[in-house]
Amino acid sequence: MSLKQSRKIRVLIIEDEDDMGEMYKLAFKIKNCEVAVSFNGLDGIVKAAKWKPDLILLDIMMPQMDGYEALKRLKKQNPKVVIVMNSNLEQDKDVRYAMKLGADYFLRKSLYTPFKIVEKVKEILKKKSRILTK
Repeated sequence: MSLKQSRKIRVLIIEDEDDMGEMYKLAFKIKNCEVAVSFNGLDGIVKAAKWKPDLILLDIMMPQMDGYEALKRLKKQNPKVVIVMNSNLEQDKDVRYAMKLGADYFLRKSLYTPFKIVEKVKEILKKKSRILTK
């Protein structure tokens, strides 16, 4: 199903570090996206079910429920949602495991500024023919 070009991209950020979550939120809003933030995996799953994002930017290392478990549940809840793992974990085994669980992409936080992450997310969605907005 293709989304209308005039609609803003809806991004759910699941990130336990308040400052990082707020920086990502601001970057996405400046780049004309609708944004919601959850600060743990459990809340993120509930918010994703109600809010229906186009893409989820998901951290791995979080209290209560790590990103891997959240990823499994999110993909079971909505197999078509695009999920981008965003973590400082840099071992290939972490990347492979996330991809095996259904992640569409894996970004290493240390390599991207918040605005570069927004650009990458829009690029990923264009490749998936999901949304084409400004």
